[in-house]
This record gives sequence, structure tokens and C-alpha cells, in this order.
Amino acid sequence: MKKFRLLVFIDDDKATNVYHRIIVESSKLCEEHRFFESPVEALEYFKQLATSESPVFPDAIFLDINMPVMDGWQFIEQYQQLDIQASPVVIMLTTSKFVKDIERGERIGIVHSLISKPLQVNHLQAFLDDIFNTAS
Repeated sequence: MKKFRLLVFIDDDKATNVYHRIIVESSKLCEEHRFFESPVEALEYFKQLATSESPVFPDAIFLDINMPVMDGWQFIEQYQQLDIQASPVVIMLTTSKFVKDIERGERIGIVHSLISKPLQVNHLQAFLDDIFNTAS
């Protein structure tokens, strides 16, 4: 069975992170996962990966759009400025689907899709199938 090697979640809401951790672990579709409540901390993590001798980059980043200090769009802008050869897909998470967010996501190459929270097991399975079928 195909599995994600590593998933990264970036969301400032603790309860959402707890719920998503339960979903990911119960799905058994992921070998490893990392959760960040701060996009700034997540950027530091990716900067360290970029300088690591044998980095393991995530297959996908699940990114909340609305966060204080730095929102999801600002995170993507900063992430794309890093010297990273790996290109995980980004799935934007939101509590509402604004047309402007959908259109903005479609213009950014690494954004795979935009889904409403909370993430469900069927979302993970669909992304797994899509990402690995596309990569083959």
C-alpha cells in the first residue's frame, strides 16, 4: 500500500491540529508527520532541511490560510524564496471557500488544492492517489 513518507501541517489552531493528528494517525496513510502552530517556525524547519546533508522533504504541506503574524499566502511566498530543490504540493486549508482564495491558489504552481476544514481520511486517500499517480 502506498503511503505518504512525510506530511507537514501548519495551522495556528491547537484543536484543529489535534484533530488532524488523530485523522492522520488513524488513516495509516502516512509514515511520519510534523505539526507547526506557527508558519515562522515551519519556515525555520524548512531552512534547516535545505542545509541538511540528507533531508527528507514532505510529500505535502497542509497549510491554513488565515493565521496571525503570517498567513498561508505569505508563508508560500517566503517558502518559494528558499533554495529548496524538493517541491511538495501544498493543500490550503480554510474554514470558508472564498472565490478569491481559490483563484489565487490556482495561480500558484505548488498549490494542489484548497479544501474546507476539517481534513478527512477520504481527503488524504484522494490526495495520496492523485499525488502518486501524477508522479508516476
